[in-house]
Amino acid sequence: MRFQSNTPKNQRGLSMLIALIALLILSITAVALVRSIDTGTLIIGNYAFKQDATEAGSRGAERAIAWLASQASLDNDDTANGYYASSLDNFDPTGNNTTPAKQLMLANWDGTNCSSSKSGTYVGCSILPYPTAANASALTINGNNVQWVITRLCQAALPVGVGNACMSPGTTGAASANDRGELTSGGRISSAVAGPYYRIIVRTTGPRNTVSYTETMVHF
Repeated sequence: MRFQSNTPKNQRGLSMLIALIALLILSITAVALVRSIDTGTLIIGNYAFKQDATEAGSRGAERAIAWLASQASLDNDDTANGYYASSLDNFDPTGNNTTPAKQLMLANWDGTNCSSSKSGTYVGCSILPYPTAANASALTINGNNVQWVITRLCQAALPVGVGNACMSPGTTGAASANDRGELTSGGRISSAVAGPYYRIIVRTTGPRNTVSYTETMVHF
């Protein structure tokens, strides 16, 4: 009489199960590794685009400063060039700070009249940048579209003076600048006052929907 043992068959079946589990673990590890590499590459790429957009924003601010310096008078609004002669205290450039409880003014950056913002969270969308969205290619730097809004830090769009206070720094005159740091009587402080501050807000849009905001304060 012959007796047949089932042990070898059971061992072969168990080995196959272990091999399948190991293969599954290796597959999951490989997928996780690929996703990790893809995510890292995406982050690095996005960071590079962000840096490029910020650099373009800085160059856009330089062009805005050049525009300011070329103007004979800055006492009135010039919306065609994105300039406002008052401080616009209720202006929210990014649209991230306006709420139903505290509604602020938004800029019509993309030409959609702020349709992407929830209704009832902002008071208006009448601030026009330069260039407008319809002419966004008018100011392109390194493949990025650059727009700006400039506000003069004054109470109103009027000449600087009595009845129209402006934020401006006190400065020394050219003759007294050489005495800076010396403990001598007179000379170090003069009555010369610089012009008002100008706030330059630059919005840069680039590849992969990259959006960057920069803010620069200047005076003349």
